[in-house]
Amino acid sequence: MIFIILYGCLSILLAGIFKYSMHAEQQQLVDGAVQALQFEGSQLTAESQRFLAQQFPTAKVLIDGQQILALRGPHRNQSTMRIFNEQVQGHTLKVAFPLHEENELMATQLMIFTLVVAVLFTLALLFYRRVIRQTLQPLTMLNTQVRQLSAETMHNRVEVPHAPTEIKELEQSVQQMQNRLQKAFEKEYATQQTLQQFVSDASHELKTPLTSIRGFTEVLLRSSLDNPQQVRQSIEQIHIQATRMTKLTAHLLQLAHLDREEPLQCELISLDELVEDMAPVLNMLHADYTIDYMLQAPALLSLDVMKIQQVILNLIQNAVRYSPPHTTITIKAYGHILEVLDEGEGIAPEHLPHIFERFYRVDQHRARQSGGEGLGLAISKSIMEQHGGQIRVASTVGVGTCFTLIFNEKGNA
Repeated sequence: MIFIILYGCLSILLAGIFKYSMHAEQQQLVDGAVQALQFEGSQLTAESQRFLAQQFPTAKVLIDGQQILALRGPHRNQSTMRIFNEQVQGHTLKVAFPLHEENELMATQLMIFTLVVAVLFTLALLFYRRVIRQTLQPLTMLNTQVRQLSAETMHNRVEVPHAPTEIKELEQSVQQMQNRLQKAFEKEYATQQTLQQFVSDASHELKTPLTSIRGFTEVLLRSSLDNPQQVRQSIEQIHIQATRMTKLTAHLLQLAHLDREEPLQCELISLDELVEDMAPVLNMLHADYTIDYMLQAPALLSLDVMKIQQVILNLIQNAVRYSPPHTTITIKAYGHILEVLDEGEGIAPEHLPHIFERFYRVDQHRARQSGGEGLGLAISKSIMEQHGGQIRVASTVGVGTCFTLIFNEKGNA
């Protein structure tokens, strides 16, 4: 429909241009005659009559109403004419041009125009269909593949062979989106698995002290007040288990905060200064152990002091827990690295890949006795990762263990 309307408008425009050009050409012929005609008295000269016959071979010419030339040619009986009236030296020149020949010529030109347009339209249609086919087929293929994507099939890469450059760019954008979505799905799946395991382990860990508290409470209810020793032991055990549960709950809440990646409260401080601030507390809490300080890290780092001190305290407590009394625990700081070394029993190689996992304990029996819940190293790892750093471990059974904290070399958390 649009093409027909456009063709009609162009045809009308072409006809108008043709009519205007014919009128202008005929007007030019009449103006030429006005300039060339000569009169002898009231009559045209013989030369002017010959000029009119040559100038207007088919037109009708009248001077002062007197016919000089009649219509000639195959259209001499034509009644539809274009008429020009001009004044020439006090005489009236009237020239009438038949329109039939003009109309035939215009019809011929319109037919040629129609044929040219038809050929061009056919060529354009063939080209358009080819372009559309080359464009729509890849788009259809791309749309089909995208509609089939799901969380399970996100690893299947969308590919459109032999596609134009624009479609290839769209394909690359879809593939990049797939990569982001796949990573998000994998992260979500890992988070769900971790959460399920975390809830399971937390429930188990909380169940143990709750069971103990309930048991000792029942003992108290059955006990006689005449047995103060049994009452005291029960109350002490309830206090121990309540303290253990409080500590476990605090660690679980801290892990939840770390998982949410709440912003750090950072300040510029050197590892030397940070450890020196902790020295009095460490020396007092672990009087049975010699803590050796080797601090050569004056460079300023952007750290959350409270959290990094908690990491160091966790490592010192682990060193104390698994080292015999009166041994040396060394805190060594240099550059952007801090190490905590002990002379304890060490960690067997099979345990090293798992010690930063939540609720993982190398020695279950000792952990229960010491109140360890297997969250200290997991918390330390999360804090270091939140700072953009790393925590590593190296250990030799019977020799000792070394935990290494590696901070961002640029000094920014």
